[in-house]
Amino acid sequence: MKKTIGFFFQLLLLIGLSFTVLSCRHEGKTMKPSSTGKPSEIVVVSENNLWKSSAGDSIRAFFSRPVPGLPQPEPFYKLVQIKEDEFGRLLKIHRNVLIITIDSALAKPQAELRRDIWASPQRVVKISSPTIEGIKEIFAERSSEILNLYDNAEIERLQALYSKSLNLKASESIKKVFNLDMNIPADYYVAVQKDNFIWLRRETNVMSQGLLIYSYPYTDTVAFNPLKIKSVRNQFTQLFIPGPSDSSYMVIADEFIIPQSRTITLKEEPAIEMRGLWEVRKDFMGGPFINYTFVDKKNNLVIGLDGYVYAPNEPKYDYLKQVQAILLSFKFTEN
Repeated sequence: MKKTIGFFFQLLLLIGLSFTVLSCRHEGKTMKPSSTGKPSEIVVVSENNLWKSSAGDSIRAFFSRPVPGLPQPEPFYKLVQIKEDEFGRLLKIHRNVLIITIDSALAKPQAELRRDIWASPQRVVKISSPTIEGIKEIFAERSSEILNLYDNAEIERLQALYSKSLNLKASESIKKVFNLDMNIPADYYVAVQKDNFIWLRRETNVMSQGLLIYSYPYTDTVAFNPLKIKSVRNQFTQLFIPGPSDSSYMVIADEFIIPQSRTITLKEEPAIEMRGLWEVRKDFMGGPFINYTFVDKKNNLVIGLDGYVYAPNEPKYDYLKQVQAILLSFKFTEN
């Protein structure tokens, strides 16, 4: 009898320990520390000689390129290089990590793109190769994919932050007018609302951010022509976005810098992304904007989602990325 009781006691203890281990493993997936680091920053883990080589040159040149559509040159990402033996616990939880290493045991170069290894949210890229030339080749081959990985992560972080405090009334107005669900942060307010146009603003002591949403009937694919996109945006801003002086208004500034456009996919539908500069006619205000134009097939409407920044004497790329994150939070309503 005592042996039977002892056996069942041991069995229950073993089962309890098993559940504890499984629970800890499960919790380990969700209990990773929050990532750290500044926006638009990447920690590069590389030995000094490798970072000073032509491979390091090509990586620095790629990420330090000026972002299109800004009034002053700003890089896509700031790179902070450290050696492998300096890559300790504190730096492993950085939001963006790029590891570059020479590995003579490899048969060919390889690039690994991972997420949430040591922290959350986090993006980690590891590029390995038996030679320096191999690192250059694999990076050139996958550089656009790597940039998108980091960019999308920055957008996701901002969207998660904004979702904690929303202007529900503004979101409801957008849903009612455009049949779109969009998360509008609480510090934005509706400045103008018309039947097919909404202007939302955020004002601080050092800068202004604005969101424009507008629509018009879809007739043909000319809606995706950059000249058409420019013309429509100018029509709406001339009507509804006044400047500080009498008869002044916002327009696209393209006398010296032509807006850049590219075809992308949004919510599984084709769209045009346009980046450029805006100005206020008859005044001295201006800054960068980003615009997304696509078709709401269900309602046969062209939708324009637009964000702009006014921040004199301040870097503007991170501010522009903030309005971009808000615009890209949109979803088509199911009703």
